[in-house]
Amino acid sequence: MRYVSSYIRFIDSLNNWVGRLFSVLVYPMMFLLVYEVVMRYVFNRPTFWVHETTEFLYAAHFIMGGAYALRWSAHVNIELLYNRFPLRTRAIVDLLTWIAFYAFLITLLWHGGRMALTSVRVLEYSGSPWGPPVWPVKLTVPAAAALMLLQGSTKTIKDAYTAITGREFSAEGNAKHGDYTKVR
Repeated sequence: MRYVSSYIRFIDSLNNWVGRLFSVLVYPMMFLLVYEVVMRYVFNRPTFWVHETTEFLYAAHFIMGGAYALRWSAHVNIELLYNRFPLRTRAIVDLLTWIAFYAFLITLLWHGGRMALTSVRVLEYSGSPWGPPVWPVKLTVPAAAALMLLQGSTKTIKDAYTAITGREFSAEGNAKHGDYTKVR
């Protein structure tokens, strides 16, 4: 159980770090959009590169934040019914829905990886007049899918534990003290 708890803590820490790292992309996006508005409406000199740059930054910000959102259970859930279920039933429902989750992410990893590899191989650039490289953004697709799969595996472990025992899994408590507390 100690190794499982260490694995979960490592993946949680990794996705916290990646989520925080990519969350700061909001600041250059805001700066660039304000810059564009000022250039366009104050100086009547719109840029040709800001829109595409902010699209790339937002794409990386959005897709790389998925594992962070999963780690903190921030994804959409039908809570009207879900929260009325007992803990064990919620874990079983989650285990059944993980089938679709894994199917989607494995497909995303496979096809996104092929797309990213092709983009890197040809050093793909945008067809716009500015023509920035596209391949760095495309690399975020398989990277995000891999991080989501890792984070999903931790949730699957926790859900399986809860479905079997009826108790919530705590990586910190289980690793340090063997303390399993029953959640009502």
